[in-house]
Amino acid sequence: MMVHSGYQYGCDNPFCLEISAPTFGIGGCAKLHLSDHFRTGFEGYFSTAPIKRGAQSGSHNKLFWTGALADFFWGHGKLIPYIGTTLGGGMETAFFMFEGDKHDWALEGSTVLHKQPFFAIDPYVGVEYIIGAALRLTLKADWMLALNSDGLNKPMGPRIYFGFIFAH
Repeated sequence: MMVHSGYQYGCDNPFCLEISAPTFGIGGCAKLHLSDHFRTGFEGYFSTAPIKRGAQSGSHNKLFWTGALADFFWGHGKLIPYIGTTLGGGMETAFFMFEGDKHDWALEGSTVLHKQPFFAIDPYVGVEYIIGAALRLTLKADWMLALNSDGLNKPMGPRIYFGFIFAH
């Protein structure tokens, strides 16, 4: 399981609303060692970037993605550096609230909800630290390239992940 934080920026919506915000999320991975330096598996994450459009705005940009991963790793004592990529897909959900209050129960007329599927290419680099025979801490950085029917999906930006992995 890993939590992550990063920074998302860019605009590909028809309202020309520039998204420039921190993003936070959670997810995890499972990996199978196929050789002394190669492993494969799958991973999946949710990531949400709040969009500040007034004090009570509920606007946000949310990403979900999952896919098959492959990485190369090498050991150096208790440290295991790795580099790899994930190929898969996901869904971007953009919610814009132009006026109103997310804390009331009133109907909000000036809102937009848009969902867009995408193909994901997610290169990453990281390092694991061996705590014990069955537990490792991991630190990872990525920059996902999400491709949709209009081209490169935005917002985009880097993320840093921290978590733990159970080894067997």
